[in-house]
Amino acid sequence: MTARPTADGSVFAPAPAGLHGEAVESVSASEFRAALPGFATAISIIATNGPAGVAGMTCSAVSVASDTPATMIACVSRRSAANTVIKTNGVLCINCLPATRMELSQLFAGVGQVPMAERFATGHWSVLATGAPVLRDALAAFDCELMDAHEVGTHTVLVARVVATAHTATAEPLVYHRQQYATTRAL
Repeated sequence: MTARPTADGSVFAPAPAGLHGEAVESVSASEFRAALPGFATAISIIATNGPAGVAGMTCSAVSVASDTPATMIACVSRRSAANTVIKTNGVLCINCLPATRMELSQLFAGVGQVPMAERFATGHWSVLATGAPVLRDALAAFDCELMDAHEVGTHTVLVARVVATAHTATAEPLVYHRQQYATTRAL
């Protein structure tokens, strides 16, 4: 398939044959990774606590699945130590980070190799309904019970029912775009 420029200069790729029922092969991992920097994502820390212990990780793949019932989706690397802990505990809190918390994003991404339990010494943490750690200055916190987990390639897609929330609208969000941290501004 060859992409061709349109009248406005953008590139349009013709429709693949698979739109008519034939199987279409996925793009290569390198092609997919090359396109990802154009995808801006909000940064969250997904945290859990329960029988398997406390754990947390930085996540840029979080979305709302439904408002009725209130349901979130998060994609967690299967290699992350937090993955198994979240699934075993059955609870998680999605903490959406403000732009002022870039250091927490780095810490929970594993930069500096700080032990998991010590990561929660940075920031002010509390709990809502499930016992999962809630960052007090998160822009929004979604306290959830795990409903389902689907293994998809390198990641686990977590489907979680929201049982409690906390939020503040006083700060800008931390986002990741073009392989660097950024924030948003109104247009």
